[in-house]
Amino acid sequence: MLSRGRRATGTAPDWAQRVLALRKELPENQVEFAKRFKVTQTTVSYWESGRKEPSVRNYVRMGNLSKEPGCYWFWERAGVDIDRIRALLTRKENKDGPGL
Repeated sequence: MLSRGRRATGTAPDWAQRVLALRKELPENQVEFAKRFKVTQTTVSYWESGRKEPSVRNYVRMGNLSKEPGCYWFWERAGVDIDRIRALLTRKENKDGPGL
């Protein structure tokens, strides 16, 4: 289950810090980042401060935007079973040859 809100220490949760890092990596301001996800700038601010956690759908989108290995963190946070996908792709490559 996805957790909500700030920690008792007042620091933003790990997921909030990762959202902020991704936005800066792109590099985009909050308004530009918000447009990518069809949310408001306020929503992005809430994500980055730890006030509200992104949806599963938006975590998947963040994973699609993120470079390796960060993409895996976002997809796993969304509930994607990365190990299963790797196993399926490996099995497909061994059966059909390299590539998708």
